[in-house]
Amino acid sequence: MFEQDRFIVRLQQKVAREAGIIACFLAGSFGRRTEDAFSDLDVALVFDSKAGRDAAWEQRETFVREILPYVPAKSFDAAHVRPYLHIALYSNGAKVDYRFENRAELMPNPFDRELRILKDPMGWAETYQAQCAQTFLPPQRISSAEIKALDHRFWVMFWDVYRLLLRGDTDKPFTIYLELLHFTLPALLRLLPPEDPAYQGLLAAYFTRDAPATRQQMKTLLVAYLAARSAVIRRTNVHYMPDSGFERSVRGLVERHG
Repeated sequence: MFEQDRFIVRLQQKVAREAGIIACFLAGSFGRRTEDAFSDLDVALVFDSKAGRDAAWEQRETFVREILPYVPAKSFDAAHVRPYLHIALYSNGAKVDYRFENRAELMPNPFDRELRILKDPMGWAETYQAQCAQTFLPPQRISSAEIKALDHRFWVMFWDVYRLLLRGDTDKPFTIYLELLHFTLPALLRLLPPEDPAYQGLLAAYFTRDAPATRQQMKTLLVAYLAARSAVIRRTNVHYMPDSGFERSVRGLVERHG
Protein backbone atom coordinates (compact mmCIF):
# COMPACT_ATOMS: atom_id res chain seq x y z
CA MET A 1 0.00 0.00 0.00
CA PHE A 2 2.78 2.44 0.87
CA GLU A 3 5.13 1.31 -1.95
CA GLN A 4 7.74 -0.20 0.33
CA ASP A 5 8.97 -2.49 -2.46
CA ARG A 6 9.63 0.49 -4.70
CA PHE A 7 11.48 2.21 -1.89
CA ILE A 8 13.65 -0.87 -1.21
CA VAL A 9 14.62 -1.14 -4.89
CA ARG A 10 15.57 2.53 -5.02
CA LEU A 11 17.45 2.27 -1.69
CA GLN A 12 19.42 -0.72 -2.93
CA GLN A 13 20.34 1.14 -6.11
CA LYS A 14 21.38 4.20 -4.10
CA VAL A 15 23.60 2.39 -1.60
CA ALA A 16 25.22 0.37 -4.38
CA ARG A 17 26.56 3.66 -5.78
CA GLU A 18 27.78 4.91 -2.38
CA ALA A 19 31.33 3.62 -1.92
CA GLY A 20 31.42 4.83 1.69
CA ILE A 21 28.57 2.51 2.70
CA ILE A 22 30.14 -0.89 3.34
CA ALA A 23 26.86 -2.56 4.29
CA CYS A 24 23.16 -1.84 4.29
CA PHE A 25 20.41 -3.93 5.81
CA LEU A 26 16.80 -3.80 6.94
CA ALA A 27 15.97 -4.76 10.51
CA GLY A 28 12.62 -4.85 12.32
CA SER A 29 9.63 -6.43 10.60
CA PHE A 30 11.33 -6.36 7.19
CA GLY A 31 14.32 -8.17 8.64
CA ARG A 32 12.00 -10.79 10.14
CA ARG A 33 9.92 -10.98 6.93
CA THR A 34 6.79 -10.20 8.93
CA GLU A 35 6.05 -6.80 7.37
CA ASP A 36 2.70 -5.77 5.99
CA ALA A 37 1.44 -2.88 3.88
CA PHE A 38 1.58 -0.53 6.88
CA SER A 39 5.03 -1.42 8.27
CA ASP A 40 7.74 1.18 8.59
CA LEU A 41 11.29 0.43 7.48
CA ASP A 42 14.33 0.25 9.75
CA VAL A 43 17.36 0.92 7.54
CA ALA A 44 20.95 0.58 8.76
CA LEU A 45 23.69 2.30 6.77
CA VAL A 46 27.08 1.02 7.94
CA PHE A 47 30.28 2.96 7.34
CA ASP A 48 33.87 1.83 7.73
CA SER A 49 34.91 4.60 10.11
CA LYS A 50 33.58 7.27 12.41
CA ALA A 51 34.83 9.93 10.00
CA GLY A 52 32.95 8.31 7.12
CA ARG A 53 29.77 8.02 9.15
CA ASP A 54 30.01 11.63 10.35
CA ALA A 55 30.58 12.92 6.82
CA ALA A 56 27.53 11.02 5.56
CA TRP A 57 25.49 12.26 8.51
CA GLU A 58 26.12 15.84 7.41
CA GLN A 59 24.37 15.01 4.12
CA ARG A 60 21.56 12.93 5.65
CA GLU A 61 18.64 15.07 4.43
CA THR A 62 19.95 15.07 0.88
CA PHE A 63 20.52 11.32 1.01
CA VAL A 64 16.98 10.43 2.06
CA ARG A 65 15.42 12.69 -0.59
CA GLU A 66 17.58 11.29 -3.38
CA ILE A 67 16.15 7.81 -2.86
CA LEU A 68 12.65 8.92 -3.92
CA PRO A 69 13.39 12.26 -5.59
CA TYR A 70 9.87 12.83 -6.93
CA VAL A 71 8.10 12.05 -3.65
CA PRO A 72 7.83 15.02 -1.23
CA ALA A 73 9.32 14.09 2.13
CA LYS A 74 9.89 15.50 5.57
CA SER A 75 12.82 14.25 7.64
CA PHE A 76 14.26 15.03 11.04
CA ASP A 77 16.74 13.79 13.63
CA ALA A 78 15.56 11.55 16.47
CA ALA A 79 18.31 12.01 19.05
CA HIS A 80 15.74 11.38 21.78
CA VAL A 81 15.64 7.76 20.56
CA ARG A 82 19.33 7.19 19.78
CA PRO A 83 22.28 9.06 18.27
CA TYR A 84 22.61 9.21 14.49
CA LEU A 85 19.00 8.27 13.83
CA HIS A 86 17.22 10.18 11.09
CA ILE A 87 13.52 9.63 10.37
CA ALA A 88 11.97 10.29 6.98
CA LEU A 89 8.27 10.56 6.24
CA TYR A 90 7.60 10.15 2.52
CA SER A 91 4.30 11.50 1.23
CA ASN A 92 3.49 8.17 -0.45
CA GLY A 93 2.96 6.83 3.08
CA ALA A 94 6.34 5.26 3.78
CA LYS A 95 8.07 5.93 7.11
CA VAL A 96 11.78 5.11 7.23
CA ASP A 97 14.15 5.13 10.19
CA TYR A 98 17.73 5.57 8.97
CA ARG A 99 20.47 4.40 11.32
CA PHE A 100 23.88 5.84 10.43
CA GLU A 101 26.33 3.32 11.92
CA ASN A 102 30.09 3.16 12.38
CA ARG A 103 31.20 -0.46 11.98
CA ALA A 104 33.62 -0.26 14.92
CA GLU A 105 30.89 1.00 17.28
CA LEU A 106 28.05 -1.28 16.18
CA MET A 107 27.98 -4.08 18.71
CA PRO A 108 25.94 -7.30 18.22
CA ASN A 109 22.50 -6.94 19.76
CA PRO A 110 19.29 -9.01 19.80
CA PHE A 111 17.35 -6.45 17.77
CA ASP A 112 19.48 -7.31 14.70
CA ARG A 113 19.09 -11.08 15.00
CA GLU A 114 17.15 -11.21 11.73
CA LEU A 115 18.13 -8.96 8.83
CA ARG A 116 17.39 -8.42 5.18
CA ILE A 117 20.78 -7.56 3.73
CA LEU A 118 20.77 -5.16 0.77
CA LYS A 119 24.50 -4.54 0.42
CA ASP A 120 27.37 -6.58 1.85
CA PRO A 121 30.32 -6.95 -0.57
CA MET A 122 32.75 -7.96 2.20
CA GLY A 123 30.41 -10.30 4.06
CA TRP A 124 30.52 -8.13 7.18
CA ALA A 125 26.75 -7.89 7.60
CA GLU A 126 26.33 -11.65 7.35
CA THR A 127 28.91 -12.17 10.10
CA TYR A 128 27.33 -9.43 12.19
CA GLN A 129 23.90 -11.04 11.88
CA ALA A 130 25.30 -14.39 13.03
CA GLN A 131 26.82 -12.69 16.08
CA CYS A 132 23.53 -10.95 16.84
CA ALA A 133 21.76 -14.32 16.76
CA GLN A 134 23.84 -15.33 19.78
CA THR A 135 22.72 -12.35 21.89
CA PHE A 136 19.66 -12.08 24.09
CA LEU A 137 17.60 -9.27 25.54
CA PRO A 138 18.48 -8.52 29.17
CA PRO A 139 15.56 -8.84 31.59
CA GLN A 140 13.55 -5.66 32.02
CA ARG A 141 14.04 -3.99 35.39
CA ILE A 142 12.49 -1.22 37.46
CA SER A 143 13.85 0.04 40.76
CA SER A 144 11.80 0.49 43.92
CA ALA A 145 12.46 4.24 43.69
CA GLU A 146 11.15 4.32 40.10
CA ILE A 147 7.97 2.43 40.87
CA LYS A 148 7.41 4.57 43.95
CA ALA A 149 7.68 7.74 41.85
CA LEU A 150 5.38 6.25 39.21
CA ASP A 151 2.84 5.25 41.86
CA HIS A 152 2.81 8.66 43.53
CA ARG A 153 2.39 10.42 40.19
CA PHE A 154 -0.46 8.09 39.23
CA TRP A 155 -2.47 8.78 42.37
CA VAL A 156 -2.07 12.56 42.17
CA MET A 157 -3.12 12.74 38.51
CA PHE A 158 -5.85 10.13 38.87
CA TRP A 159 -7.45 12.09 41.68
CA ASP A 160 -7.11 15.40 39.84
CA VAL A 161 -8.94 13.94 36.85
CA TYR A 162 -11.60 12.13 38.85
CA ARG A 163 -12.62 15.02 41.11
CA LEU A 164 -13.01 17.32 38.08
CA LEU A 165 -15.15 14.71 36.36
CA LEU A 166 -17.33 14.59 39.47
CA ARG A 167 -17.87 18.31 38.94
CA GLY A 168 -18.97 17.55 35.39
CA ASP A 169 -15.89 19.17 33.82
CA THR A 170 -14.40 17.24 30.89
CA ASP A 171 -12.28 20.09 29.49
CA LYS A 172 -9.79 20.86 32.25
CA PRO A 173 -8.99 17.24 33.20
CA PHE A 174 -8.26 16.14 29.63
CA THR A 175 -4.66 17.35 29.59
CA ILE A 176 -4.08 15.86 33.03
CA TYR A 177 -5.50 12.57 31.76
CA LEU A 178 -3.06 12.61 28.84
CA GLU A 179 -0.16 13.22 31.23
CA LEU A 180 -1.41 10.39 33.43
CA LEU A 181 -1.36 7.94 30.54
CA HIS A 182 1.96 9.21 29.21
CA PHE A 183 3.72 8.96 32.55
CA THR A 184 2.38 5.62 33.77
CA LEU A 185 1.30 3.36 30.93
CA PRO A 186 4.50 3.17 28.83
CA ALA A 187 6.58 2.24 31.89
CA LEU A 188 4.20 -0.58 32.81
CA LEU A 189 3.64 -1.81 29.26
CA ARG A 190 7.41 -1.99 28.70
CA LEU A 191 7.72 -4.42 31.60
CA LEU A 192 4.79 -6.70 30.76
CA PRO A 193 4.44 -9.19 27.90
CA PRO A 194 1.49 -8.48 25.57
CA GLU A 195 -0.15 -11.79 26.47
CA ASP A 196 -0.39 -10.80 30.15
CA PRO A 197 -4.02 -9.90 31.02
CA ALA A 198 -2.71 -6.92 32.98
CA TYR A 199 -1.08 -5.61 29.80
CA GLN A 200 -4.32 -5.89 27.85
CA GLY A 201 -6.26 -4.11 30.60
CA LEU A 202 -4.17 -0.98 30.20
CA LEU A 203 -5.05 -0.73 26.52
CA ALA A 204 -8.73 -0.05 27.25
CA ALA A 205 -8.17 3.54 28.42
CA TYR A 206 -10.26 6.24 26.76
CA PHE A 207 -11.69 9.70 27.46
CA THR A 208 -14.94 11.26 26.21
CA ARG A 209 -16.94 14.48 26.68
CA ASP A 210 -19.49 12.45 28.66
CA ALA A 211 -18.42 12.96 32.29
CA PRO A 212 -20.37 10.01 33.83
CA ALA A 213 -19.12 7.62 31.13
CA THR A 214 -15.53 8.80 31.61
CA ARG A 215 -15.85 8.36 35.39
CA GLN A 216 -16.76 4.74 34.73
CA GLN A 217 -13.74 4.43 32.49
CA MET A 218 -11.55 5.89 35.24
CA LYS A 219 -12.77 3.13 37.55
CA THR A 220 -11.73 0.60 34.92
CA LEU A 221 -8.37 2.32 34.51
CA LEU A 222 -7.78 2.25 38.26
CA VAL A 223 -8.41 -1.50 38.41
CA ALA A 224 -6.17 -2.04 35.37
CA TYR A 225 -3.38 0.09 36.84
CA LEU A 226 -3.40 -1.78 40.14
CA ALA A 227 -3.35 -5.14 38.35
CA ALA A 228 -0.48 -4.04 36.09
CA ARG A 229 1.50 -2.62 39.01
CA SER A 230 1.10 -5.89 40.91
CA ALA A 231 2.14 -7.88 37.85
CA VAL A 232 5.24 -5.71 37.39
CA ILE A 233 6.22 -6.04 41.06
CA ARG A 234 5.82 -9.80 40.79
CA ARG A 235 7.67 -10.19 37.49
CA THR A 236 10.60 -7.92 38.36
CA ASN A 237 10.80 -9.02 41.99
CA VAL A 238 11.12 -5.39 43.09
CA HIS A 239 10.55 -4.50 46.72
CA TYR A 240 7.64 -2.09 46.95
CA MET A 241 4.81 -2.11 49.47
CA PRO A 242 1.72 -0.14 48.36
CA ASP A 243 -0.36 1.74 50.92
CA SER A 244 -3.21 -0.76 50.89
CA GLY A 245 -5.36 1.14 53.41
CA PHE A 246 -5.31 4.32 51.34
CA GLU A 247 -5.97 2.42 48.12
CA ARG A 248 -8.96 0.54 49.54
CA SER A 249 -10.46 3.82 50.72
CA VAL A 250 -10.02 5.49 47.34
CA ARG A 251 -11.49 2.52 45.50
CA GLY A 252 -14.46 2.59 47.88
CA LEU A 253 -14.92 6.31 47.27
CA VAL A 254 -14.82 5.80 43.53
CA GLU A 255 -17.36 2.99 43.76
CA ARG A 256 -19.75 5.10 45.79
CA HIS A 257 -19.62 8.02 43.38
CA GLY A 258 -19.91 5.88 40.26
